[in-house]
Amino acid sequence: MKTNQSLAYGFFNAVTAKPKMIMTLAFLIIIATGAFIPTLTIDSRSEAFLPDDDPALLYRDQVEETFGLKDPMVIAVVNKGEYGVFNPQTLQLIQWLTDEVMKMPEINRDRVVSLATEDNITGNEEGMLVEKFYKHPAKTQNDADNMRKAVMDFPLYLGSLVARDGSSTLIVTEVYDVNEAPKVYEKLLDLVKRAPTNGEELHVAGDGAVSGYLVTYINADSARLVPISVVIITLLCILSFRTWRGVLIPTVIILSATASALGLMAAAGVPIYVITTSMPILLVGVAVADSIHVLSQYYEELANHPEKSQRELVIRTMELMWRPVTITTLTSMIGFLGISISSFMPPMQAFGLFSLIGLGVAGLFSLTFVPAALVILKPVHSPAFKTTGPDIFSRTMDKVGGWVLGHTKTVLFVALIVCVMGVMGALKLEVNESWVENFRTSEPIYLADIAINETLDGSNTLDIVIETANKEDIFKPENLRRIDALQTFLATLPHVNGSTSIVDYIKQMNRSLNENKASAYVIPDNEDLISQYFLLYSVSGDPTDFEEEIDYDYQMALVRARLDSARYQQSKVVVEETQKYLDYVFNTNEIKATLSGRVNVDYHWLDTLLGTQFKSVLFALVLVWMLVCISLRSIYGGTLAVIPVVLACLSVYAFMGVVGITLAVGTSMTAAIALGIGVDFSIHTLDRIKLLITEQGVDPDEALRQLFPSTGRALLFSFVAVFIGFGILGLSYVPPLSKLGMLIAFSVLISFISSMTVLPALIKQLKPAFLGYPKRCSHCSSLETIKERS
Repeated sequence: MKTNQSLAYGFFNAVTAKPKMIMTLAFLIIIATGAFIPTLTIDSRSEAFLPDDDPALLYRDQVEETFGLKDPMVIAVVNKGEYGVFNPQTLQLIQWLTDEVMKMPEINRDRVVSLATEDNITGNEEGMLVEKFYKHPAKTQNDADNMRKAVMDFPLYLGSLVARDGSSTLIVTEVYDVNEAPKVYEKLLDLVKRAPTNGEELHVAGDGAVSGYLVTYINADSARLVPISVVIITLLCILSFRTWRGVLIPTVIILSATASALGLMAAAGVPIYVITTSMPILLVGVAVADSIHVLSQYYEELANHPEKSQRELVIRTMELMWRPVTITTLTSMIGFLGISISSFMPPMQAFGLFSLIGLGVAGLFSLTFVPAALVILKPVHSPAFKTTGPDIFSRTMDKVGGWVLGHTKTVLFVALIVCVMGVMGALKLEVNESWVENFRTSEPIYLADIAINETLDGSNTLDIVIETANKEDIFKPENLRRIDALQTFLATLPHVNGSTSIVDYIKQMNRSLNENKASAYVIPDNEDLISQYFLLYSVSGDPTDFEEEIDYDYQMALVRARLDSARYQQSKVVVEETQKYLDYVFNTNEIKATLSGRVNVDYHWLDTLLGTQFKSVLFALVLVWMLVCISLRSIYGGTLAVIPVVLACLSVYAFMGVVGITLAVGTSMTAAIALGIGVDFSIHTLDRIKLLITEQGVDPDEALRQLFPSTGRALLFSFVAVFIGFGILGLSYVPPLSKLGMLIAFSVLISFISSMTVLPALIKQLKPAFLGYPKRCSHCSSLETIKERS
């Protein structure tokens, strides 16, 4: 029966026998997969986090089709002066902006809403009068004051179109094609820059604007960060090996990982989501780690055995490195597999799946392309690996090892404290996220969202769809009063500042036909009278004015509540309390209501985040533990290997709790990724100690000391590569990616420190037999133990 070592020798002997063929195939794979990358598309919608067949999303789409709704882009006009927006200059500016917006071919002019387009409903001797607020342009302040009075007498528009104090107003637009949103957003920004302002503040915002600008935003972010990460990793390789092959070979590994991940994603028709934009940067840092270990071992072999041929050196290197490279590749893949399998969200599934593909290809290239490339090249010593003595990095790690092995109890006590703090931090974790928080707080679109939420009722909408049993049943007074009561209830909820429905129009119509008395702003008792109101309205107004509030058959209606916050913890209360009201108070056999809209859709995918987080962590932890147990053929060994990464995860939770970082899309993936990547340090540490004791016959205590200047040095550079990769992601302009990068970088730091401190301390204290330590036996004397060891 062949041993693993003889099988490894046979495999790498075959690889090094035909290096040119291996390298040709490698480059063909990179070119073939990379060719698909230009076809990648971007999906920046928040609803992309729900599967296409999710009931909440399907119903939202049905509602939008019924009522002709789309994610709007809005221009907010803010005037903090004495008269607010109701002065001749600002009212002229609103007209100018409205006219200019309507000229844009990408915008549906029939769906543009502003003070300049909307109708007022009043009464006269002849009945109901429907006319534009802007019927007579305001030339004097008296004209503007009259318009203010008319608008303030129309409650429907207060908080939704005009601030209740008159300080701001909106110009609402919709694009024909959502794919044109990025271009339209830029055109609107250009429009507000050249607008003839007179002290007014102009902001561009809205759900459509957020999704539109996010495409441009993440493209620019990736274009800035990827080159930085490549340059820094290249400099690290130069510092580590000080040879060109030590730079070029890892570069090919990086190319293989990124080309395969992004290329296959494009070939599969999967778009880039906000969270998957971090993949190239992530792969640059992680994929290079194994090639650093292989090259470090190769240069060490070359320095110690210069008399051997290049092929012998390469085969020997790979015989020593194939196991840790294979296991670390698989464990890294497991972390991302946990994310992909445990989540139902398409972006997280794609992130996990294609990241693990990229890492798998990088691992395969490390075991095939690296030895093939090395065997073609002539042996060239690295100045970093001298036979005359260790370099500064080896000496530094040796000093670290001396201190750790001399203070094992102190190290373990500190680790215990970290565990306790981590558990406390994990118990404080809460989910919270808002889509606009994908932008920095200094971004214009973020400031625009704040401005709208501060001056109007809010930029976030919760839709409630009312369905009755028969056509025209919406006009029944009892149903209208039920809707009115629902709106009254909504007003009691936190962060809900207003709502609109067909009821508001009916009240206004009733008032207009009753001498415009405030007391007549009520729902009539007569169903036929209500039907006649709509007939009267159609005489001087446009019947399509109500298409966003009621369907053609008058069987369905829409109530739209406006919230000043889209953060999960705030919207959760609103959604859940509203659902309770619908279930226990509103719904009957004749009339029922269903939640829909942006706030409801976001609530549904965020509500599962905490459970998904712990499932992915548990899945990754169990699978990593099982894999290491099999590799080391020891349950004891698998348990020791995961201790440093468990410490790292708990440290992350403790850090999040102290700093106040909440669980969001980006941060929810931290622990699973940290598990898969961080365990690599433990595996290399245990594998090296076992090799020194069992194969080279080194004394166990001496093996622990030798670990630090040799494998410890390689792990140091591997750690720096991964740390920098995620640290660069921490510089992202997209806050969720920035937090993800910083937290994983922090977890990798703790994993490395734990593997170089806690793990050696545990090994020295426990003396595990699976590493080659003599087995403890209560029946054996000290002399017998010494004989057994010898």
